[in-house]
Amino acid sequence: MRDMPKSDRLELIALNDATVSFSRLFANTVRYHHWHQCLEILYVEEGFGVAIVDNRHYTMRRGRLFFFPPFTLHKVMVDEQAVATYRRTIIHLDHHAILKTLRDFPQTQHRLQKLSRRGGEAWVVDVAHCHTHVVHLFDCYQPPLSSENIASLLISLLAMLPEDNDGAPGNSHGIASLVMFWLDENYQHKFSLDALAQELGKSRSYVSRKFHAEMGEKIHDYLNTLRLRKACERLLHSEESVREIAARVGFSDVTYFISAFKKGIGETPLQYRKAHKS
Repeated sequence: MRDMPKSDRLELIALNDATVSFSRLFANTVRYHHWHQCLEILYVEEGFGVAIVDNRHYTMRRGRLFFFPPFTLHKVMVDEQAVATYRRTIIHLDHHAILKTLRDFPQTQHRLQKLSRRGGEAWVVDVAHCHTHVVHLFDCYQPPLSSENIASLLISLLAMLPEDNDGAPGNSHGIASLVMFWLDENYQHKFSLDALAQELGKSRSYVSRKFHAEMGEKIHDYLNTLRLRKACERLLHSEESVREIAARVGFSDVTYFISAFKKGIGETPLQYRKAHKS
């Protein structure tokens, strides 16, 4: 398997002693699969593009709100014609601290707990009908935010939203979704493009070409990211050795695994386990 491109580092958000990172600006976007160790809330104020999460494609447009739980793999791609006007609000949240602050607001606390489930499903919802109210709400808060500030913001924001199961439908059509589902089930084994293509009833070249066209990255790069995310989960939630974890997530050589992990995560597996394990 090939190395992960140097530019495709996984995005680890370090809140340190803060409970929230609150960013509102015009900005370019991460165009590779990544995840965070905290809850991410993304609101699209202007611009358009595609967000890919849970093996589904969602149109990014004004008034669309995304909740990405911790360790949920996702990718955001802004249309090239909209990069200059793309404006978004991103909140990275230490949900553990905020859940304590919300103890007197059980309904909001329950919803936040559900949205923050590690590796859980993302929630995508359209609030274009109250876009002005959402923007005004964000305008009322300026960093640095305290736990009380962010709790108040979440109470107001979640009160505007429908029930969790009324989110926006994603589009799972296309070869990329089928490839991602197959990789989720087979990432532990040695990758075979022939086996994948045969399973989908397509040619090798067609599967490879279509995946790259739909996702903007190669199958091997996505698989590498997926395996590293699985490795991070095992490092945090098992006592398995680095060698055992490497084998379980599909790396046949532990030295190569350590090198790939260092390039993708920015730390060695043991450094990551020591720094991030609860």
